[in-house]
Amino acid sequence: MRKRIAAMAFASGMMISSGLALAGELIYEPINPSFGGDPLVGNYLLNKAQSQDDNEDPDAPDFGSFSETDLFLQDLRAGLVEDAIQDAVDGEPGRTSRIDSSTLRIDIRSLGGGGFVMNILDRTTGEQTTVNFGQSAGQF
Repeated sequence: MRKRIAAMAFASGMMISSGLALAGELIYEPINPSFGGDPLVGNYLLNKAQSQDDNEDPDAPDFGSFSETDLFLQDLRAGLVEDAIQDAVDGEPGRTSRIDSSTLRIDIRSLGGGGFVMNILDRTTGEQTTVNFGQSAGQF
């Protein structure tokens, strides 16, 4: 029994002394560069946060719902409008280009000097919008 008590006393003494020997000063070192951490870690932290973010933006467009045909038609329409605008910018005053679709009619009229007027008619609502892109020389 004495040996057992002595062994327990020795073990508890070792635990207490080893705990004191391993204790040291705790120093706070920030990781985030916003709070004084290494600025080279910022990009890594941002990438980690973005990879863990599973929230969806409710206002973000869903491009996955467009088929290849939809994307092609969108590019085609953009090309047609771009060509009509280029004709109006480079053309003589009064030159008009028209683009018709099932819901829109777009008339682009050259003002000369690089300016043009775009009239957009929404056929479904009857709403008409006129946008002036510059003026010809001598107009105010």
